[in-house]
Amino acid sequence: MTAMSIVSHCHPFVVGVDTHARNHVYVILDAANGVLLDTQSFPTTGAGINRAIAWVARRTNANADTLWVIEGAASYGAILAGTVATHGFPVAEAPRMDAKKNRGVGKSDALDSHRMAMGVLPLAVERLRRPRLNEGIRQGLRILVTARESMTKDRTRSVNALNALVRSNDLDIDACRKLTPVQI
Repeated sequence: MTAMSIVSHCHPFVVGVDTHARNHVYVILDAANGVLLDTQSFPTTGAGINRAIAWVARRTNANADTLWVIEGAASYGAILAGTVATHGFPVAEAPRMDAKKNRGVGKSDALDSHRMAMGVLPLAVERLRRPRLNEGIRQGLRILVTARESMTKDRTRSVNALNALVRSNDLDIDACRKLTPVQI
């Protein structure tokens, strides 16, 4: 039986990221001992993300094994996760935090980032939640499905409005029935 490797033994640094709409808060930990190296906030813009990656690289000697733990890697952190992965860094979804455990401890974005990074240190590398990156066929299908759903809702809304107009105005059309596709 092989022993599972834990994050603190496999990665020299861990970057925890608390994501938001306007800015992300980053924390860098020395994975071997959990020591906080630095904390910083950057805008969510492309330039802000690139500045954050450069900032992390300066503080970790550009170590490619630095693990990025990103909250909301499929939503607020999706662009960051994709950019970081493109730069060759390993990326994981932040572990779920136990609210009861942190009750009365305090709440801030920096603390949340720190908790995320600390939360993965004892985990087996194989148990990390790896985000699906929005790229290729998957991203294309996601865009098409979203667009189709939007167009379907718009069409239904328009047909319903047209039916309501026919029923409230005398147009010599049988208003008791829905309009047919030809009438529409």
